[in-house]
Amino acid sequence: MTLQSSNTGLSSDWVRQHKTKVYGRHYNKTTHLLHQANTAKTIPRFETASIALEASSTPKIRLRMSHLRLTSPFTDTLYSFTQDANFQSLDKAQDGFSSSFGQELLRLYTHYFETDGASQTLVENSTIEVADSGSIRPGQVGMGSSSTLLRDLVAQDMIAGSTYSLYIGHGFERAGGVVNGSNVFGGYDSGRFTGEPHRYPMNIENVSPMSVRIKDVVISSANGNGNVSLFDNTVFTGMKSRAEAFDAQITTEQHPFSLPYQITQNFISQLGAEQDNTWGDHSLKLKNAFNGTLSIVLEDGFTVTLPPEVLMNASNITPVQDRKESDTTPFYLGTAFLGQVYLMADYESNNFFLAKAVQKNNFVMPVTFCPKSTPVAYVRPKVSQWQSQGLAGAVVGGIIGGLGLIVAIYCIWITWMRKKDERNLKRELKRNSQKKLEQMDIEEAQPKFDPPPQTVNAAKAMFWRKNKPGLTF
Repeated sequence: MTLQSSNTGLSSDWVRQHKTKVYGRHYNKTTHLLHQANTAKTIPRFETASIALEASSTPKIRLRMSHLRLTSPFTDTLYSFTQDANFQSLDKAQDGFSSSFGQELLRLYTHYFETDGASQTLVENSTIEVADSGSIRPGQVGMGSSSTLLRDLVAQDMIAGSTYSLYIGHGFERAGGVVNGSNVFGGYDSGRFTGEPHRYPMNIENVSPMSVRIKDVVISSANGNGNVSLFDNTVFTGMKSRAEAFDAQITTEQHPFSLPYQITQNFISQLGAEQDNTWGDHSLKLKNAFNGTLSIVLEDGFTVTLPPEVLMNASNITPVQDRKESDTTPFYLGTAFLGQVYLMADYESNNFFLAKAVQKNNFVMPVTFCPKSTPVAYVRPKVSQWQSQGLAGAVVGGIIGGLGLIVAIYCIWITWMRKKDERNLKRELKRNSQKKLEQMDIEEAQPKFDPPPQTVNAAKAMFWRKNKPGLTF
């Protein structure tokens, strides 16, 4: 089976906005899911929102989870936290932060729709981290190659293998959209992407193992001025030669792109951008509105295009981060990139797939993602033009069909009434003809007369009268 979540985000603000939680308590300490108990390789990370549970057999059962909750001795009397002093995290140690590890029960609350009552799916003896001192951002579930959650789901036969799929959506504050995302554990949503997925190898040596090579960045203007490549040294004469391709890591830790210094300077020059830190991520801001797109072209030709509303929001802030020339940090493709693609990870073969995302899909179609297999997008059946017109066409068709039926019934009724009148007329004519024949027969017959009167005894004939001899009748 597969486990699917339908809302994803990145920050605790996003979680509060959507009323979804990853939480728990143990004594007076804050409990949170250990990101990658696991791993320094914690990409992608996400804030859990809702998860759908779908059986691998037919018919498929779609469920959705509204909360991912950790229980404790003080919140549930049936289960208790069991500390494990020998457990060690693969994540980097954080200054001023100390914690302890142990096993706890995870409850995945599922429901068909957000307004329905929830049912629970239990993940027993899952490893969690309890914060003893210091500060840490809770509410993150690590989904790297050593994810404890993914491992536990596989061990308990709840999913087919160590596979995971993500569409991050736009339903969080930084993105400023309304489309919720989708997580699938052990599978993928075949209706969330289109076309053939592009496969890329994971670089497991990186903290963010999902890396792609970018060979071009193109800005297209809606006013017909053509395409401008930020790699082109003939347009940007400050470069001695065309810019070389570079590797960028896919991450959910930030929203904007972090591109090479020279490419960033070309972006600033082309669109008139300036430094801005409204969101605390040093995203560039345009001085003037721009109605165009930005396309990221990968080495294998797969192109990801940011539409105008993503390239520039209502405040003219772009998803491109300012960068210093001396900066040595990796180049990143953040959630602005993930909002346009569907990501599918196979941790057993160390490969991942990217495909063009279907931004809005009313139907969730989870499919089991077996390790070392290639995901296949759902292909909608071909329908006639009449069917594709939807409800409006059905209503118009029903009206036209109903009128046609009424006309047909009226014509049949008129025809039947005329036939009836003809039959009645024929019967009347036949009846009149028979009467005339009978009358002619009577006129042609010999006349008959009564015999002469006879003499009767009046006393016998009329007893109440006086007898008068000779009286005749």
